[in-house]
Amino acid sequence: MIEWHKDRMWYQDTDLKLFGINVGVRMVIIRLRDQRLFIHSPVELTPCLKEKLKQMGDIAAVVTPNPHHHLYLGDWWRSYPDAQFFAPPTLESKRTDINFDGALGGRHTPDIWRNDIYQTRLLGSDSLGEVVFCDPQSETLILGDSLAWIHGPGLSQRLAGIMSGCYFSPSVPFQVKRLFDDPVRLRQSLSEILTWPFDKILTSHGSPIEKNGKTAFAEAYRWAFRE
Repeated sequence: MIEWHKDRMWYQDTDLKLFGINVGVRMVIIRLRDQRLFIHSPVELTPCLKEKLKQMGDIAAVVTPNPHHHLYLGDWWRSYPDAQFFAPPTLESKRTDINFDGALGGRHTPDIWRNDIYQTRLLGSDSLGEVVFCDPQSETLILGDSLAWIHGPGLSQRLAGIMSGCYFSPSVPFQVKRLFDDPVRLRQSLSEILTWPFDKILTSHGSPIEKNGKTAFAEAYRWAFRE
């Protein structure tokens, strides 16, 4: 587990293979002001990870950034009955085995992280259903699949980066870009996000962006303002 911001934010990277290519996946942990933990995009819950989390504090909330990041959600729900679980758009109907405590959207922030973490829904694509977060304390934007920078040293990482269009610079993956069918609503969301106080970005796939994150995000979505 990597400490991203002292005593505030960490991330855990694990392998994830799609069509035989390891694209990797990242979980983000934030220690809230009440000292409890906010989990973003939960990964495989191994005994080692459970022990690390136990040492860090109680888990208050578990969220997935979009309806596609739910592979390990059942294990987390069974293991942390006192935590609250929040579903992005359409996930509640997909995972009927989980009793979610609330839905994620752009207009209402749950009390657990209100005035602590920003959130909004990335509009313009109902099928992507992505909810975006920002931690002002660490100045970090936290994304799911709406941005990636996959340029690791391994052959599979290079292949994944080139095939998705995310190798040379942080970009919107080709397969995600095709999902946006309402550029007006997308621009509304992007304009809001670009007012947030961030300089770094943690995505669910690929390398972290450690500086000039707002510039990188704006450049990756420049095409949306031309349409």
